[in-house]
Amino acid sequence: MDQADRLQERVEGILRYLNDILDKRFTQARRVNPKVATVEADIRWHQMQTMRDVLKFPKGFGPLRLFVADILASGDEAKKRDLFDPVNQVSIMNEIVPVEEQLKDRRAGQMEIRDVRTFYKALDPSLEKILQLLQTWIWWDLPDAVELYRLEAQEQKFESLRTCEVDKALQDRYRKEMGEKPGIEISREKILRFELQRTRDILDHLDRRLKAERGHEMVLVTEERDGTPIADAACINLAKRLMVIDKLRNQKDAALDAAAKQFYALQTGVSVDKITAEDALEHERRQAAIARQRLAEELSRGCEMGESANYKRVLVGRMEKRYEAMAASVGVSVRRQPAAAPAVAAAQ
Repeated sequence: MDQADRLQERVEGILRYLNDILDKRFTQARRVNPKVATVEADIRWHQMQTMRDVLKFPKGFGPLRLFVADILASGDEAKKRDLFDPVNQVSIMNEIVPVEEQLKDRRAGQMEIRDVRTFYKALDPSLEKILQLLQTWIWWDLPDAVELYRLEAQEQKFESLRTCEVDKALQDRYRKEMGEKPGIEISREKILRFELQRTRDILDHLDRRLKAERGHEMVLVTEERDGTPIADAACINLAKRLMVIDKLRNQKDAALDAAAKQFYALQTGVSVDKITAEDALEHERRQAAIARQRLAEELSRGCEMGESANYKRVLVGRMEKRYEAMAASVGVSVRRQPAAAPAVAAAQ
């Protein structure tokens, strides 16, 4: 895989996790403000294109020019901190959350619409806030999406190392990364345990980030349970009424059979010998109107909501289980030691 393909793979991998987190944020936003649903697709597409440009852009670190996605996918924490430092000259903050520029004394040729935010503001001033919210979400969530992608990449590397040939070139590379002296055997098991520790380090780093996360930055997911039995029954009842209406429309010029006449005579109070298909149709229309009203009332109650959780914590929990499977494959125990009792409690 050449450098361009590797960069593209990293860009799409990071954005895949970012979009997954944004899906959950927009689900909550649509519950709170249904208007968000009408503009979500357009605004997200524009902003994701911007993110692709940001991740593919090279940043200067002294004489080095490194692509943002390559830095984020690496273990170089110092350079990553620089990218997320709002006051650093290589920061990507202003590219994700642009600073509003006030055009005073506008010169000839200067345009009022100069970025995505002012474009949507021109369409509807309220859309600017939705776009600003999306940009803020991305600023909060991109570092976590990066770590989740790195964990996925570690898992893939680990699986590859389990079956690939451990030749001299691979041994020499890991001898250098491990800081081992020449002559020390570099076995497959030693390499796998080394990569397993790297995976653990990424998980611990992400765990520390989430523990420092403020409440308003969390990704709230709430279980949306299926409709209530009453709403389901109302829906089924309306569907049955509509099917009967359709059948009666097709046969309104034909006579009802004896069983149908008996049934609709009881329902309408019309004598059996006088009941017609038109009478039956009118009865079903009235009943369908009532069924629609009942269904609307049940649906207006909203979806029954279950438990809430921080989605990033859910993702980390899944990653922990995958890490445990990796560790088990090389015979490493991942059972955590229970926390020591506080000194005061122990003394008691």
